[in-house]
Amino acid sequence: MRPHPQNVQLPTLLLLALLATGADLAESGEDPPAPRNETATLESEDIDPDDVGMDDLEEDALPSWIDRQHAIATNRAQALAQWTDSFFGAAVQDAERVDTFVRAIVSDQWDRKDGHDVKLRLRGQINLPAISKRVDLVFAGAAAEEDAGIDAASRSEEAGLRINVTNKRRSRVDATLSAGSGPALVPGVRFRYQDDLSNNSWYRFTQRYQYHTDDGHRLITELGVNRYIGEGALLRWKGRARYREDKGFWDWRHRLSYREWLSDHSKFPSAIEYYIAWGGRDDPELRTADFRFGIRYRRQWLRPFLYYEFEPNFALRQDEVDEKRKWYPGITLRLEVMLDDDLIR
Repeated sequence: MRPHPQNVQLPTLLLLALLATGADLAESGEDPPAPRNETATLESEDIDPDDVGMDDLEEDALPSWIDRQHAIATNRAQALAQWTDSFFGAAVQDAERVDTFVRAIVSDQWDRKDGHDVKLRLRGQINLPAISKRVDLVFAGAAAEEDAGIDAASRSEEAGLRINVTNKRRSRVDATLSAGSGPALVPGVRFRYQDDLSNNSWYRFTQRYQYHTDDGHRLITELGVNRYIGEGALLRWKGRARYREDKGFWDWRHRLSYREWLSDHSKFPSAIEYYIAWGGRDDPELRTADFRFGIRYRRQWLRPFLYYEFEPNFALRQDEVDEKRKWYPGITLRLEVMLDDDLIR
């Protein structure tokens, strides 16, 4: 079993305090304020146009905030994909945000083999306008890519600077300088290119290179394809290949998912994802090490900055080459407090 962290009490106390606060709010008789995502339509996507490259558009040319949101998407697939990434708190979307934000996430990940793994994680970024509008302080994986495979949560614990070199409609380049464990410096560069495939589909390619002063070169290549298949519904495939010099082998991940915006709550939005994922590596031989399928439900709750989600899943794992594959049921519970630029100010 995975060892329990020594500070399990802290996430537990925080979770109880948040639940107690929510109960008090619910009993006060006051209706919670309307969330930013007020309706189950693409007109309410919670995306900043600067996040996907709008340097060549003038704000005065677009009369309202909603119009600016429409201007960033050339088709429904791109708009819905970006909205769901923003709603689910995907690291790949956070990596291109322009505002200051902090995510505090309490999670309990359990499976039959490894038991409980309780964590308190902080992710976010802080704008540094005194230095430049293109420079941000990022921490706890906000600059890392979303894992395209078994675990969608970022596992990076690095903190550092991100400098936006260019940001256009289709392409973006960022330079990064992080401090890892060791301590070690991790300079790197990230390139992203995205474009339409058709009226209802688009793709996104990301290439990331890092040099870890202790562990050597790191290379991550990702490709994702999204297709709009109905009102508020999206089909996505995402693949990732990663190489780390200290490990000496490649590992890879694939994830096929169906995401749908739900209209079951009038005040706060919710969404659901059905997915199947598989991955492996080429050492000591090329093999698929694990399969996983599951359901992920996420809802905004009581206040616009509070979310909860649960994710039951089944995994078919082969941890060692000479082991037989075995099924392991699991479930992950998360509670998240999301503070963005407006709330922080």
